Parts: sequence; structure tokens; C-alpha cells
Amino acid sequence: MLTATSPLNLLPTCLFTGVCAVTLLAGDLSAHGTVVSPQSRVHKVYQSNPENPSFALAANAIAMDGKTAYYTWNEVSRNISQAVQAGLPAGFDYSPWMPDGQLASAGRTDPGSPDYNWTYAGLDQVSADWPTTPVTAGETILVDYLATAPHNPSVWDVWMTTPDWDPSMPLTWGKMEFLGRPVVGFDGSHYTFDLDIPTDRSGHHVLWVAWQRDDPVGEVFISVSDLDIEPADPFADLGDGLAGIHGLPQLTGAGTLNAGDPVAISLDDALGNASATLVLGLTALDAPFKGGVLVPHPDALFAGLTTDGAGALVVNSTWPAGVPSGFVTYLQCWVVDGAGPQGFAASNGLSATAP
Repeated sequence: MLTATSPLNLLPTCLFTGVCAVTLLAGDLSAHGTVVSPQSRVHKVYQSNPENPSFALAANAIAMDGKTAYYTWNEVSRNISQAVQAGLPAGFDYSPWMPDGQLASAGRTDPGSPDYNWTYAGLDQVSADWPTTPVTAGETILVDYLATAPHNPSVWDVWMTTPDWDPSMPLTWGKMEFLGRPVVGFDGSHYTFDLDIPTDRSGHHVLWVAWQRDDPVGEVFISVSDLDIEPADPFADLGDGLAGIHGLPQLTGAGTLNAGDPVAISLDDALGNASATLVLGLTALDAPFKGGVLVPHPDALFAGLTTDGAGALVVNSTWPAGVPSGFVTYLQCWVVDGAGPQGFAASNGLSATAP
């Protein structure tokens, strides 16, 4: 397979310019419970068997808080009437009751407190070993909350750790991002809502859900779930290829598109030993050309490329610094091919979105 080096690091020189909120006020809502998908820490400890825990963090938690806390996995809660008195604002500040380092336990760390019967301090353990649920950045997941006792009305608020958080850090409010107040559905004893995983997250992160009752007591239930977020694929197939002798040539990309990281643009299924040109655009053009569609605006042309005998070609480069997050670059490869309608075949268009 032939390779070529392309000045994609000149990309910045081409840049000329550079959850809805819904309050549930009625209905058969239930409180007491936790998130079971992605599974919360307290539910993982409970399912590990408090009598003989199956992982070290669960054993530590039970040693710290006792078995009763984890047999009552549905009561990680505090009574915060001030939230109700404030009008249940989205993203209410719970920090006076749940200070930094105590977000997973809902601030229930003092065995002598008159405000609760047992602690959940073990949920605040700082460790990369908390079991995670795999998800992908940019995807929409269904969050499933298992409820065990009826209460209404209520509101739901959702936070996630910020992109610069890592599991060696405690959970602190300065490293939490409020994602919004979702629309919640109900089926049996399960409440569900859609959650868009932010595109700028990768690796181990934590989802923090507050279920706040609207009543004089102001009971709020806290659920913490650990996620393993796979980075979103920055490349997308835009179609609009033009068939040649071997059908539609296929253009794909590989790389994170983080500044300084390698990136490879690969062409397959083209005519062998043929001249090719890679077209790069800062916008899409989608204009008729040579019997097909020119997908990128031709802001830069990398001509003089040649496919190998199998009709393949790889262009290697390094992703440049200075490309704004969310900026989309468009690519397409055109190949001299007598089987094309006007002597050319073209790959699919390919977009590359900077993280």
C-alpha cells in the first residue's frame, strides 16, 4: 500500500474566521430508589452481596457504613426543604448539605448526625476502580431509575463530571457540569429519561442525578453512576461517491483529531496505479462535477497522488493545533478512471469534526 504525507497541519491558515427544563407537577411519581442503568454505585454495592462483597470498594463501603446502609440502597437521600422554598430552581445548589468530597453519599458521612439513621460514606471513595458502564460520547442513552415507594410531585436534575475531571479526584462541585432537567417517563416501577452524553467527554466520568420531591420536607434522592466514555468517532461518511471500475471508492479516516495526534485518510476500492487528488474543504459544496458530486469546497487540493496496485492509498499527517472545537473539515478523493462517466471516479465525501 502506498503512503503519502499531506500538509493537513496547514489547516489553520485556511480558516478565514475562525436539556430543556421540565417540571413534573402531577402524576403517579415514586421516590425511594436509585439509577439501575447506568447502574449506580449504591446498587452495585448492594448487588455485590453485603454479606460477602465481590469487589474491594464494596467491601470497604460496607466496613465504613455497615450492611444496613446497602440493604437500604434506595435511601441515599437528604431532607432539604430549602430547595422547595426556593421554588425548585433547576440546578439547585446542594453544596451546603453535600459538600465537596461528599456528593456520592449525599453528605451522609457523620454516624452521629440526627438527620439520618446511617451513612453512605463508602460511596465517596476516590478510586478508578469503581465499576463503570460503557457509553459513547455523543450518543443518547436511556437512564433507568428504579423506584420503590410512591411520592409526588417531583423534579429531576442531572450533572456530570467536567472534561478535566479524572477518577483520582474526589467529586467536587467545581468539577461538575449541570446538564439540565429531563422529561421523565414512567412504566411500572421504572422512571426513564434520555440523556445525551457530551461529545467532549472520554474515559471514566460520573453521572450525578438528583430526584427532588416537591413537598414541605423537600426530600431529595441522590444517585451516582460511573461511566466509561468511548470518544466519539470524529469522521462521518457523507456519501455521494462516483463509481469506477471497482464500484464506489471508499474514503475513511482514523485518528482522534486532537492537536498533534496522527491522522490517516485512507482510500480503498479505487482503480489500481491511478492518479488521484484529495480535495479538502472548509465548507461543503455538494456541486455537480464530472458526472458526480464534488462534496468539499475545493479550498485545498493535494494532487499528484497515486493508488497502489490494489487501488488503495493512505495519506498520513498530524492534526494541527488551533482548530476550534466542533469545526468540520470536508474531504473527498477523485481518481482518474476510464470506467467513470467522464473519466473519473470519486470516493464518498468524508467529514472530520474537531473535538
